[in-house]
Amino acid sequence: MLPPPGRVLRTGPIPFANDPCRCSHLSVTNDLISPLAGANHLSTALVDYLLHRSISMSSNLRDDVLIGSSNSFSYFQLMNKKNSGSLDQHEAMSVNSARLQYQHYSRKRYEFISPCCSHNHFFAVKVIFDIQDPSIFSEVCVYDSLRRTGRRTDALNRHAPPAQYLCQLQLFLAQFCFVGLPQSEVLAKNPEYILRNAVYAPCPVQENGHDCALFAFASVLHIVHGHALSAVTFTQQNISQLRDGLNTVLACNKPDVNTPDPKKFLSSTFLRSFFPCLSEKQNDDVFLKLLYKKSENASPEGKQSKRNPAEGKQANEVLTEVDSAYRPVLDDPQPEADIVSDPSVACSLPGSATNIVEVPRTLDDVFTSMFMDVPTVFEDMSQVDLAMDKYEESSGVRVIIAKSCKGRSRLYLCASHEGCCFRAKFGSKQGMDNIMLKRAFCVPYHSGPLVPGGKRRRAPKRRLRGRLKQSVELVMSVKEADPVPKDVMRTAANHQKKDVTYNQSFRAIQEVRFSRAESQLVSFQLIRSYVDQFLEKNPDSTVRAECDGNNHIERVGIVPGIMKRAMRLVRPVMSLDGAHMKSKWGGTLYVASVKSACKEIYPVGFAIMNGNEDEAGWLWFLELLRSTIDILVMDHPRARVAYKYFSFISDRQKGLVNALQRVFPDNHPCFCSVHLARNAETKGGKKIGKLVHSLSTTFSGYESRRCWAAIEQVSPKGRAYLEGIPKEQWEGTAWIENPSLPPRFGIVTTNMSESANSMLEKARTGSWLDCIDQILSIMLERICTLRQKHRGRSGVVDEMRGILEKRWNNCAGFQVWELIENGGIFRVCRTSRGPTEPERSYVLNIREQTCECGKWQDHEVPCIDAIAYYKKIENQTLQYIIDNHVSGQYKFETVNELVKDNIIPADCWRSGQGKSCAFHKRERSYASIRSALQDQMLFGTVLSVDTAVNPTTNLSTTTVVAEYDFGGGVTKRKSLNIRSVHAVEPEEENQQSPPDRITKRAH
Repeated sequence: MLPPPGRVLRTGPIPFANDPCRCSHLSVTNDLISPLAGANHLSTALVDYLLHRSISMSSNLRDDVLIGSSNSFSYFQLMNKKNSGSLDQHEAMSVNSARLQYQHYSRKRYEFISPCCSHNHFFAVKVIFDIQDPSIFSEVCVYDSLRRTGRRTDALNRHAPPAQYLCQLQLFLAQFCFVGLPQSEVLAKNPEYILRNAVYAPCPVQENGHDCALFAFASVLHIVHGHALSAVTFTQQNISQLRDGLNTVLACNKPDVNTPDPKKFLSSTFLRSFFPCLSEKQNDDVFLKLLYKKSENASPEGKQSKRNPAEGKQANEVLTEVDSAYRPVLDDPQPEADIVSDPSVACSLPGSATNIVEVPRTLDDVFTSMFMDVPTVFEDMSQVDLAMDKYEESSGVRVIIAKSCKGRSRLYLCASHEGCCFRAKFGSKQGMDNIMLKRAFCVPYHSGPLVPGGKRRRAPKRRLRGRLKQSVELVMSVKEADPVPKDVMRTAANHQKKDVTYNQSFRAIQEVRFSRAESQLVSFQLIRSYVDQFLEKNPDSTVRAECDGNNHIERVGIVPGIMKRAMRLVRPVMSLDGAHMKSKWGGTLYVASVKSACKEIYPVGFAIMNGNEDEAGWLWFLELLRSTIDILVMDHPRARVAYKYFSFISDRQKGLVNALQRVFPDNHPCFCSVHLARNAETKGGKKIGKLVHSLSTTFSGYESRRCWAAIEQVSPKGRAYLEGIPKEQWEGTAWIENPSLPPRFGIVTTNMSESANSMLEKARTGSWLDCIDQILSIMLERICTLRQKHRGRSGVVDEMRGILEKRWNNCAGFQVWELIENGGIFRVCRTSRGPTEPERSYVLNIREQTCECGKWQDHEVPCIDAIAYYKKIENQTLQYIIDNHVSGQYKFETVNELVKDNIIPADCWRSGQGKSCAFHKRERSYASIRSALQDQMLFGTVLSVDTAVNPTTNLSTTTVVAEYDFGGGVTKRKSLNIRSVHAVEPEEENQQSPPDRITKRAH
């Protein structure tokens, strides 16, 4: 096919990956154009056509810049599947010929830019590769319009579509461009080598799900023209206008036979005019207006319209020189006024009558006078909200919050106009705490028609989050009882002139309650009184609370008394783990968990400490457990076991491992197979993770050797890491080789701790006192629920009964042979259950209750070989086996005994109720009030405590006077009145302990 007239084909490198910009000619059909009309996805052929029209016709590309086709992913996959050693002679010749051609790209540095389509999504990539560079790939960037900026990491996930595309590109370079060179071996040996330096680069974000193709095209267009992309380089509005303009130009019909095809008018200048960084002073809509403008004396329908010959000649010149930088000037230019034409305007060509409509932009005088003429500095976002409310009242424009970042920045958009370009961004500058308007990201103009209204139209959403706090606090200050939503509704209407709903008032009350429970420093002063009352109601419990030299709380640990007794009724494997507190006070929650017969998780004890998880924290917590629970260091009931009764399983945290060796040197420590697998995956890949879990669960030597061989084949480095860990702490075959190890009961992971952390996740969001109270409440409710669930049940739990029944049925064909007469040692031969399963035999020791398969001694439940012995030699029934040979760890009687007792909660603080005053108590006596106030509750010094009793209502009112020292000789006295539900006559009023001073906890 010959090139169009006046077009000269480019000379340069061989087209790389179906380069659309170095092809001689590309065209589109109506099937490719029709999706532009609606919210449809675009095809790769249309994107390549736009690249061809915008880049190849604008200016000559440098020889070291390669533009890839949007369908290059499929191209790379197809080429990488070809083999030069194929038996197909045609395929082998084509591969060798392609290698000779593509070796051109191994001579110097190249910059590869491409819009890519993978998994029904478009994104753009930029890869700079140079064979002289030691790293080969000096820059690898991915521009994905669906990925929002501000994430924790910009690295690529190797399973993501962009990573798969880059791996295919690397393989293509290794097999075709760098063939025969050392770099080819490096790339072939490490298929993910290119991902080392690959990152997600900032780029504009799309606001719908169908414009990813145009976003990728626009990203490539900006990169080729040397513009660095950012989140505000172009917007969704620019892309929408580009889509409408393309549909207008490509889908319109010819006005008459004298007018050239509008598709040929799709020039580089026209495509760039939709983007602020690329647009020229005059847009291609000028060309369209000149091309399709009708004469004033238009003929009726069906007759040929009269045209000015000069205009037709000028239009033909425009179309002939479509690739030039021709900029015609209108005879009647638009006069400048308050309405400013949008530089990214889209044209509208309905039918043959072409009407060019410029979208007007009107300057917002109210916004500029309030925020831009005089720079305003705000202390926080609440002041910004008030200023924006005032702006809405003055201008009559409603704005919405499009993006907010935790009180540091906020973006407002106009909601009164359709497709409005208005945007106002507030945020803090680097190194400053104040909030101000960011002028570089603001557009003080309005465009588009007004949003239509109506009775059935949904009312605009009101921004009320955090703004009803004043009304809620006012209600709490004047009302002794708990506030209700109706109180807040009336208060907001009277004082704040806001009409709020019932649900909004309810959420505002909850927000204030939780914020008070978290933010009031008095809660830390209540911790000691809370744990004292808990210890009073649960006398067998162990509670420890320590403070530093400044009387700041450092650590609190609680082990309920019922859990000490329950430790004899659970599986003797304890899981240990720590989790960060999520409140602003920080700290770490340490939890010890066990598992019951029905696999329910029980938190045995917990502690909250200041700082991160470390060895010192674990030492303190483990010493608390050792001094509290004697059964942890009890000798194992089985003589063959050389360790203490309880085992510990952890995530191999360094501080925890060292602390266990120091506090529990005679207990057996185990490591979680999941954490070991994740660590091994960082050494040798995902395949090793599955093999690590198999090694931790299997007792078969054959299976163990097979897994080790597979790990060696995948990654010798990963095997070296695993061999550095003692096998008796995680590998299943160690329990066969060393019978002195205690049973694990099938527990090889720290899922108990993960489940406990998930159970206590909500508790970790509050203050320390709130967390302690919620954890104890969760433990109380869990025991009540399980007690109701298992009440009246007896025998073996359902899961274990099903396992034993299955083993009973499967051992029907087994053969049992006695090896030593009256020695209790038998050999069990398992029959094959299929053509692929070999026959196996295991040695069984009845007296020691061990089997070479490992399951009997590990789970303390007869394995299938033991059941075969009891069935064929002892002639015992299944029910007899269940009643006499199954450990009590799997019976409902153990569970019922476990949940027999429960925790008695302390009632001196219920954070969920969120009282307006921290001193409001329920059912408190005068003595408890006075002692608590004097010892713990106030920040200052308690001067006096007086109580007055109403004989009619039997209610008492306690008045507490305290003195606060603010430093610098400034003191202040404050009086608090507290009502008690049941008054108790004061005892020993004249005996008062010396006042104590409690300071604030500062971290």
